[in-house]
Amino acid sequence: MRRRIFLPIILFLAVILTGTGLCGDEQLNNPQPLADDVVLPMPNGRTMVLRPVCFGEGGGFYAWKRFRVGDPAGGYRELPTGVALGGAFRVESSPLSSGADWCYYIGKYEVSEDQMFAVMSSPPEYEDSAYPVRNLSWFEADTFIQQYNQWLFDNARADIPEYGGIPGYLRLPTEFEWEFAARGGSAVDGAQFDRRTPYPEGNLAEYEWFSGPRSSHNRVKQIGLLKPNVLGIHDMLGNVAEMTRSLYQVEYYQGRSGGFVAKGGHYLSDGGQLRSAMRTEQEFYALDSRSGTLSPGKKQTLGFRVVLSSLVFPNREVSGRMSDEWEGYRQGLAQSLPAAVSTSPTSTRTQVSGTEAAVHLQRLREELARSGEISQAVQQEIDLLTASLDDIQFTIRQAENDSAYAWIKIGAEQAFFLHKEARKLPILEQLLQSARSAQRTEIVARYQERESEIRQNIEQAMTSYSESIRQLGTVAPEAVENGFVRYQQFLTDRQAEQQLHLLTTVQRHANAYMSLKRIDHENWRKELLEWDGH
Repeated sequence: MRRRIFLPIILFLAVILTGTGLCGDEQLNNPQPLADDVVLPMPNGRTMVLRPVCFGEGGGFYAWKRFRVGDPAGGYRELPTGVALGGAFRVESSPLSSGADWCYYIGKYEVSEDQMFAVMSSPPEYEDSAYPVRNLSWFEADTFIQQYNQWLFDNARADIPEYGGIPGYLRLPTEFEWEFAARGGSAVDGAQFDRRTPYPEGNLAEYEWFSGPRSSHNRVKQIGLLKPNVLGIHDMLGNVAEMTRSLYQVEYYQGRSGGFVAKGGHYLSDGGQLRSAMRTEQEFYALDSRSGTLSPGKKQTLGFRVVLSSLVFPNREVSGRMSDEWEGYRQGLAQSLPAAVSTSPTSTRTQVSGTEAAVHLQRLREELARSGEISQAVQQEIDLLTASLDDIQFTIRQAENDSAYAWIKIGAEQAFFLHKEARKLPILEQLLQSARSAQRTEIVARYQERESEIRQNIEQAMTSYSESIRQLGTVAPEAVENGFVRYQQFLTDRQAEQQLHLLTTVQRHANAYMSLKRIDHENWRKELLEWDGH
């Protein structure tokens, strides 16, 4: 590509009005280089540039970062949701940590037409073009990535970051990886992370291309012309929307899986709608309304960027380290992360939400303090909100104690009923044998009907027992423990010795469920039916 020299004013107009300002060969794929860019070679002397996204959570093998995706501005499709994310590569240090840290690497720019040509050798008009590639299907993007990976493995393996001795590989980002990077990751504080965009108020046009004369003039722009976000990443919220490898679900990770998720807005999006959480469902296959045929979906406003990732278990050493750290992780950090909280007692989930609400209240105090003196009335309302959160948590704990006791009582009574019904079966079997020997047909039929009733009672009681144990998993362990102590005292006062002995089995089943979150129906049934009263 020949160098072209423009007068400054002509260059300015080209960039602002049409976005056609051209760069030298060395700047085609990295128009705004940074010292810590991760640069991978490409065919034909081209490069793919990535930026590190680190977490600042230390070098532990379970160093996840907890954060929230979504934005109330997006309605029910972007309901703020807690997630946790980990890195792909363990580094000795990062700008966020003096010691080891975890990072992943995301494309600094949207993949350009020139980069597509470098790997795919077509179409010819893509060569030397700094515009983001668009109007291609998800499958074509995936094919480009697969072919580029293979070229890297065959020609530049030493240039690829490794984890556990295995080189990383490129893929489309997940929705959570994309949004974490778009928000500024761990390089911004919590208040800035939660903002709709990570940019200074009123300066969106300096960072993103959106519709209208203040920005794109409704035309796609070349990569990297505007300022990057705090992580050094360009054009995430505008220019073209971007594919991810995540399937679309209304509530992020539950519900029906549909098309794929595209993130961000584009050069035809209203600037007021651009936000880090912006997400749309895109078709893998689009219907042509005229011909009635289906073909891979493509849009002029949709492109992609890549992520460099790795295996979770690249070798036995890593697998062993993760196994060694598992219990400590589960007893510590994991307790506050979404996977554990999703099956935690109601009070635990409410406490996590209450803690987050308290954080937002504190941010509100700080923001009001910065904007001027807080009036006495406003301060009083904030204090009342804080007190209300505490009252809610106290009320929930009280309700959990009562609920735990009720479910323990129901479960223990069902267990004792099972024991009593089971004792009837051997006696009934003896009576049946005697009736058959005496050829008393009517008596045999009556005993068989009674046996059927007993077995049905046992199955119904077992179902009720299992449900009672499962319900104990919805309350705090402390409430369950208190409930067993309270019910034990209830049985002691009534001198119900057999039920007291059986209660130890019920408590063991409850503890097993709260640990594993699974009902062991068959084994529990066998233990209760074979229990001998001691």
